[in-house]
Amino acid sequence: MIVYHYSQTLKEGDRLEPGHLDFTDLCEPFIKALERSRDCFFGMLLNGKYMFAVLDRSGLRYWADYAKWATEGLFEFVRRTEFPDSVSRLHCSYFCTCIDDAIVAFNEGFGEEDEEEQETVHLFEVEVPESSLQMRDLSVYDAAYDALNDDQDADAAIELARKYFSGGHGDEPNWEYLSAGDAVAVKDVSYFLREQK
Repeated sequence: MIVYHYSQTLKEGDRLEPGHLDFTDLCEPFIKALERSRDCFFGMLLNGKYMFAVLDRSGLRYWADYAKWATEGLFEFVRRTEFPDSVSRLHCSYFCTCIDDAIVAFNEGFGEEDEEEQETVHLFEVEVPESSLQMRDLSVYDAAYDALNDDQDADAAIELARKYFSGGHGDEPNWEYLSAGDAVAVKDVSYFLREQK
């Protein structure tokens, strides 16, 4: 099946390495905290919030997004304990099934970057076995992120993670396709990104 994926490092003919950025080290402390207790996890959230404030004042805000790593850690905890046959968000590649969705995803990820940074991103047609793709609603993930970031509400986030991995969706789904299977970049179609300007 042909799907779409954008990357700053991929080239035509390359095989995708699932989870190539490997943020596991940023998420694992939150997973360990959940294995102990919800109170321990809550303490990690508060500590993360404090570190965010410190790093934000130091101009290092990007890496201080504790709510992102807490959300990914919580989702991985739920996946490991309740949905072990689901693809791990930490060890997969993300795809769109149509070019329009890929352009929207690119704009969400790089739309505020300057033109020089945007030019480093390439969009590829990727061949992947259809059976390896799992469709999930990113808006459910975003709601869990908001629950942790705004209210430190782990119970709500856990319920949303269960909804996500069971294939549930919100009123206006934002579908993403995850795969840890074999995938090959077969064609650079970056001109679709450049045409939109």
